Amino acid sequence: MPTTTCNKIPVIFPGHLLLIFLFVLFTGNAAAQKTWFKSNCPRSQKQAELWYFGEKAGIDFRSGTAIPLLDEDVMTAFKASASICDSVGNLIMFTDGRRVWDRSFSLMPNATGLAGDLGATQPCVIVPWPGDSSLYYIFTVDILKFQDSITFTTQGLSNTVIDLKLRNGLGDATSSILNAPLLSPVSQKLTAVKHKNDKYFWVIVHEWNSDKFYAYLVNYSGIAAPVISAVGSIHGGNSKDANNAVGYLKASPDGSRLALAITEKKVIEVFDFDNETGVVSNAQSYTTTRPGVNPYGVEFSPDCRFLYATLFEIGGVVTPSRPSFIYQFDLKNGLTNPAIIDSIAGLRIAAMQLAPDGRIYLSRTNNILSKRDSLEVIYNPNRPGKACNFNMLNNVANSNFSLLGRKSIYSLPNFVQSYLNVPPFTWDSVCEGDITRFQITNIANIDSVTWDFGDGGTSNQMDPLHEFTSPGTYLVKLTEKFNGQNFTDSISVINYPKPVISLGDTVLLYSGSTINLHAGGGFTEYLWSNGSRDSVINVRNQGSYWAKVKDIHCCINADTTFVKVFEYFIPNAFSPNGDGINDVFRVNGLYKNIKFSMIVYDRWGQLVFKSENVDKVWDGTYKGQICPPETYVWIVNIGFLGQDIITNGDIVFKGTVTIIR
Repeated sequence: MPTTTCNKIPVIFPGHLLLIFLFVLFTGNAAAQKTWFKSNCPRSQKQAELWYFGEKAGIDFRSGTAIPLLDEDVMTAFKASASICDSVGNLIMFTDGRRVWDRSFSLMPNATGLAGDLGATQPCVIVPWPGDSSLYYIFTVDILKFQDSITFTTQGLSNTVIDLKLRNGLGDATSSILNAPLLSPVSQKLTAVKHKNDKYFWVIVHEWNSDKFYAYLVNYSGIAAPVISAVGSIHGGNSKDANNAVGYLKASPDGSRLALAITEKKVIEVFDFDNETGVVSNAQSYTTTRPGVNPYGVEFSPDCRFLYATLFEIGGVVTPSRPSFIYQFDLKNGLTNPAIIDSIAGLRIAAMQLAPDGRIYLSRTNNILSKRDSLEVIYNPNRPGKACNFNMLNNVANSNFSLLGRKSIYSLPNFVQSYLNVPPFTWDSVCEGDITRFQITNIANIDSVTWDFGDGGTSNQMDPLHEFTSPGTYLVKLTEKFNGQNFTDSISVINYPKPVISLGDTVLLYSGSTINLHAGGGFTEYLWSNGSRDSVINVRNQGSYWAKVKDIHCCINADTTFVKVFEYFIPNAFSPNGDGINDVFRVNGLYKNIKFSMIVYDRWGQLVFKSENVDKVWDGTYKGQICPPETYVWIVNIGFLGQDIITNGDIVFKGTVTIIR
């Protein structure tokens, strides 16, 4: 071993033992945030954006504009059908209540005899099984088949499970849950809406010869026992009252209300619905007095302020002799004094369905045999009275929606109504330091707009860009002007702070070992400089390492660390002569956050020094006596306290040191 005099500054180190320490550099990278991710979470509730219904009719809403479809040539649904997509708008299946077609428009082999009746008002609805993206329920209702004036048969409410893992991902009905009975008898009314927790679903029907609603909770375990609410009118009677089972039941898109039509009684009712408990309460009723026409379809406006209802001539297959009517109720005033939106002669205006574009579409037909190839449209259902623009687009009357030769009959698809909970405008990039883009959901019948962003900023652009000055909640107001009238909607928009990320403090790491770098937990996405998308990476080499994280609001932030090789050393000689130069023997360069021990022996094997503190040094004495100038053996044991430093046990070094006097 080379030697030198200990009163000189230069010292030879045995083997230049190496450690790596972590030097943390935080980068406040607002610029990196904007280039790496330009918008917040994309809309992922597109389950209701493909409609298949009626006589081979279809509509595609996925582009933001309603486009009629001609790609489906297999289904004719006289009454309500049901269809569903995945969360990003890919078709999964559709059904008329009796048969089910997959995304390739082929019949599912074991799903051709479901219990829905094609003559029922709402024979079916499709509901996902919460927590399992491969399973779906199809709920069906049958009609009452009277044998005489009082006796009847019916399968009532049933359910079937579709498993998308079957048939190579195309799906099929399972044999274990196929037309499983839930409740009989029921009216021809069937709706569904999300639970308050946004994970579960409520499926709601009305018992026949009863005033009871049954709300079934669909959760991770399956279908729970129903919540029963006795409220409102009795739906029932004998064979001459069979049409009391007819008419729509709808949940409001926000899950706060229910509405229904009892066709034979000429009654429209609205209720409060608690989408946490499933309880139906506070019945309000309206009985129509207009002769010869009965209520049938109901639908809520997107903002849930207005309830719309259709009335048409029920009996017969001939062209109706009485016109159909469309009513609008302002629910701020209850079910009183409805506005007559329009009357249409020679047609039966029946089903109504809110759409992803914020408009309400209505089926139209002469009768079940003589059909029409278009839909009526309420273009601005959030506006009162005639301002809702029934079949009126940019002041052009009779602007109905063409189905390009396909027919609607009495049919439109039945959905989980929460999928149509569409705001008046949408926004993206609501993260600290981002530019937020606003878009109007329904651009029909707008001459000009004014935006108030709630922070003093305004705009007159249709799709404005705005940067909020700091994180917080801002009441954003949109005022649309049309034909000299103003219509204002407002939404509280949250500008979220950037997520907090810190890659850690200074850490020691022995050469040849590795260390785990943590980006933190609870984020939805991770990206490291080495390409990893895990929350933790393991590194061993010197260099810069950065991590970018995205939170549940799709806001991002980043942090950078620098891993640098650092040398620590143990001298091979020292001179404890009191001159202040090399007077003690110690390990140089260690930090304190370690487990440490050092022992020193003389050449006879006698222990002359022991320390378990990195700051405790040997001054060349033993029991107060000066040790002779000779060579001594030392052993150093180092254990790293950080659990992320990966080593094979403690690190042990051995060597010799010479006392020079």
